[in-house]
Amino acid sequence: MNKQTGAALLVALLILVAISLLGISAMKTSMFSSRVSTGMQADAMVFEGAESAIVEAYEELDGMSTINLSNFLGGDVMTRCVVSDNPRKDGLCAGADFMDSRGLLKASSTSQVNGFRLISGAQISSTGNGGTFVDYQVEISGNSEMATFNIGDLHVQELLKRGILPSAEIQ
Repeated sequence: MNKQTGAALLVALLILVAISLLGISAMKTSMFSSRVSTGMQADAMVFEGAESAIVEAYEELDGMSTINLSNFLGGDVMTRCVVSDNPRKDGLCAGADFMDSRGLLKASSTSQVNGFRLISGAQISSTGNGGTFVDYQVEISGNSEMATFNIGDLHVQELLKRGILPSAEIQ
């Protein structure tokens, strides 16, 4: 028997072990990359959910009737849930109120007035039922969460909404 036959078999076995280790390493790297990309996609979805909630609140404020706008500027807090079939559902999101069709993402907004700012050059009348134009400072908070991945985003934007403030309320 030739001793080289056993050596060739041993070298072939070592090469197979090395290739197997490379294959296992490649699979682990691929699985890690898959987890990272899933996390990035979930984070992007939560970010967009919070921004969508803010956009819906802004559009509702922009299209409000005079009476509803007057009530809101008078101190009402507006809370809305963004649901796939009703993007401006009144109140907080309930158990089945999901933004997406897969039932992963919940998004809501809360809007409130945080004071006002006088407009430069505006006239203030102190007689009768006078009033002046002011810029109301409105804060909109958009909140989005994905419970499956235990992540969420809270975005806050402030906008100015012009309206009339009675002179009696100016201090």
